[in-house]
Amino acid sequence: MKTNISNPVQCLLLCISVLICGCKGISTDRNLSGNLACEADLLQIFQDSGSYTFRISNPWKPNLQLAGYETADSTAFKRVIVTTNCHAALFAELGIADRIAGICEIEYVSDSTINALYSNGHIANCGSAMSPTIETIIDLNPDAIFVSPFENASYGSLEKLGIPLIECADYMETSPLGRAEWILFFARLMGVPEKGDSLYNAVRKQYLHLCSLGDSIKKCQESPLVMTDMINGSAWYVPGGKSTIGRLIEDAGGTYIFNYIDRNGSVPLSKETVLDKAQNADIWLVKNSTSGTMTYSGIERDWSSYKLFKPFNSHNIWVCPVYQVPYFEQTAFHPEYLLEEFIAIFYPTLDIRPSHPVRYYTRLQYQ
Repeated sequence: MKTNISNPVQCLLLCISVLICGCKGISTDRNLSGNLACEADLLQIFQDSGSYTFRISNPWKPNLQLAGYETADSTAFKRVIVTTNCHAALFAELGIADRIAGICEIEYVSDSTINALYSNGHIANCGSAMSPTIETIIDLNPDAIFVSPFENASYGSLEKLGIPLIECADYMETSPLGRAEWILFFARLMGVPEKGDSLYNAVRKQYLHLCSLGDSIKKCQESPLVMTDMINGSAWYVPGGKSTIGRLIEDAGGTYIFNYIDRNGSVPLSKETVLDKAQNADIWLVKNSTSGTMTYSGIERDWSSYKLFKPFNSHNIWVCPVYQVPYFEQTAFHPEYLLEEFIAIFYPTLDIRPSHPVRYYTRLQYQ
């Protein structure tokens, strides 16, 4: 039976007293069977003196390998192309932004270091991530190209250049710390393992601290029911129960309404199904990928039945304008940022947020 502690101070004291993290599936052993990557499902890293062997599992074909690489500190990449802004931002944080020769879709990069290097001509724009500008890549003559793999997809003309393609399946990981642990992979390929270890260890420590806090709060306060996203075309895409967002919501002390869906990617549902399952949600998290500002009246115009959801009527919709804030750049390798934000949203009476401003989500104002 759950203990109901209504006093926020009392609950916070209980949370602080919990020393063991309650997050399920998080390893406390950082050296299982010699594999340096203990949280990631898709990545294995083995070290032999200054040399490293990487094995990347196929996310779509269990028990098969997607790619394998071997490198050493002495042969680290010095000049590379990245195709996503989150990888570019990570390189900047590792202090190796100057190793980036080119990047795809520079218009979606907000990192100041990357933009400064682009402005002074050090970094070239390589066009679309789905169809990079081959001529520019040939002129840059990089040591490697970091790409994101897709099921049954090929890399077209990139495969014919003779330049190593590094397949980064980090976005397919099923846990927030599992994805963050790929920091170790990138840092070793680029010859800065100590920086990578230091960054990841700090991320992991803070995530586990917040995870323990969220788990403790959930034991002493009513856990809010959380729904996500909106209709897109003919379907309502929701994160699966094994997705990083699903895990983050649960780790923050929330109850994700679709946690029963045994998938790690987005799952298309009918709007009728979502209405049936999520109508009585307490909190609604929405990522706004348009340039416009969301309003309650605008939401209702898009689909009149949105007003049947409890968070619509209680004005508890929280919106993240993904092209105005560095959501995709930061949260891939800093899940602790998002975890902290979710705890603050789910349990507003517990003032856990430090002095920094809101990073991603703000409550949709009723007009």
